[in-house]
Amino acid sequence: MPLCGTVILSGPMTSTIDLASTIKSASQKAAARARQLREEIHANPELRFQEHATGELCATELESLGIEVRRNVGRTGVVGVLRGTGHSRTGRCVALRAEMDALAMDDQCGRPFASRNPGVAHLCGHDVHVSCHLGVAHVLAGLRKHLQGDVKFLFEPAEENAPPGDISGSEAMINDGALDAPKPSAIFGGHVYPDWPAGSIALRTGSSFAGNDRVKLTVIGRESHSAVASTGIDAIVVAAHIITALQSFASRELPSEESASLHFGTIEGGRVSNLLAERVELNGTFRVSDEKLRDELPARLERIVKGVCDAFGATYELDYALRSLPAIVSTRREVDLMRAAATEVLGADQVIPMRHPRLAADTFHHWLKHMPGVFYMVGTANADPATRWPSHHQRFDVAPETFPAFIAAVSMTAIRYLESK
Repeated sequence: MPLCGTVILSGPMTSTIDLASTIKSASQKAAARARQLREEIHANPELRFQEHATGELCATELESLGIEVRRNVGRTGVVGVLRGTGHSRTGRCVALRAEMDALAMDDQCGRPFASRNPGVAHLCGHDVHVSCHLGVAHVLAGLRKHLQGDVKFLFEPAEENAPPGDISGSEAMINDGALDAPKPSAIFGGHVYPDWPAGSIALRTGSSFAGNDRVKLTVIGRESHSAVASTGIDAIVVAAHIITALQSFASRELPSEESASLHFGTIEGGRVSNLLAERVELNGTFRVSDEKLRDELPARLERIVKGVCDAFGATYELDYALRSLPAIVSTRREVDLMRAAATEVLGADQVIPMRHPRLAADTFHHWLKHMPGVFYMVGTANADPATRWPSHHQRFDVAPETFPAFIAAVSMTAIRYLESK
C-alpha cells in the first residue's frame, strides 16, 4: 500500500495528486465547520436515547454531502453510507463510529457555548467525536471519486452507562441492522483525552481500554444499641476494614507495573445514629489491564472479604460481574495501517505509542465482536489550562488543534484501508 509522497489515485479520470497535502488542506477547512457543529452540540446536550436533535443534526449534515442516511437506528442512532466511486473498487466497506450522548452533570466550562440544558453536559468529548466525524464526512465526500469502497458512518446513542434492564446504544444499533448492507470489514473509533498534546494520535495494539467489572458487596452484621455495642456486630466497621484491606491488596499484591483501579464508589447502611448497622451495601467498579489478573480478582476479593467478615463474626453477599464491560482490543493489522496513515498527515512525532491501556470502559467492544478494528486516542491539550481538565470534569474542554488532526488522521485511515489488500 502507498504510504507517502505523491500518489496516483484512480477515478473516472485518472489524476495525480499529493494525497497527504490534499487531505491536510481539506481537513483544515472541514475543521472550521466541525468546530461550529461542536459548539452547537455542546450547547444542546442530550442524554442517552434522547439524542433526537443531535441525531437530526448528523443526518442533515450527511445528506447535505450526498451521503445516504438512515435515521432512528437503535432508537436514536444514525447511519450514513458514503459510496465510493473509484474505478478500482475493492468492494470493501470501512466503518467510522462516534457517540452522541452527554452526561447527567452541570457544565462549568465557562465558554459561550456552555450547555443550555441544566444538569446535562458534554464532558466526555462526545460532541467532539461527532463533529470531527462529520468533518471526516466533508473530506471524504470531496474525494469520493478516489474511494475504492464505501465508508459507513455510525453515530451511536447511549454509550454512557446503561441502567439495569437496558442495553447500550451500540447493541441497539447492531440489533437494528446498523452493520447490514453494506457490511463493514473493519471499524475505527476513538476518544479525546488531555493525556496527549493536541494534534496527536495515540495508538496501541491489544487492549486500549481495560473495561470494568461491576462489584456489589453487602456486609451483614447484627443490629444493637450503641450503648451495648458488645451485643451487636457493626457492619459499618466491618466494611471499613474491608475497604482498608482492599487498598493494601492493590498496593502490596498487584505487580507495581500493573494498571489497576479497585474502588467502591458508594457505601450505604445503617438506620439511625445510635444503632450499630446491621447491613452495609457497597457498589464499585474494578479495573485491571492484565486479563489473567482480571480472571483472578473475584476469588482474591472474596478471600479478603471472607477473612475480614470471619474475624468480626459477620457474613456477606458478593455479586461480582466479571467483564460487565469487557476490554477493548485493537487488532495489529488495523493499528499498523492507521499508524502509517496518521503519520502521512500528522508526522511521525505526532503519532504516539500508547504504553498502557487506559483504565476506562466503552461500548466500542460491541462493534469489535463483529469485525477487527482500532480504538485510538486523540490528544486535546495545549498551553491553555482549560484544555487540561480530565474527561468527565465539569470544566472539560479541548484545544482547537484537535479538530484538523482528528479529521485528517481518520480520513487518511479510511482511504488507506479501502485501498489495502
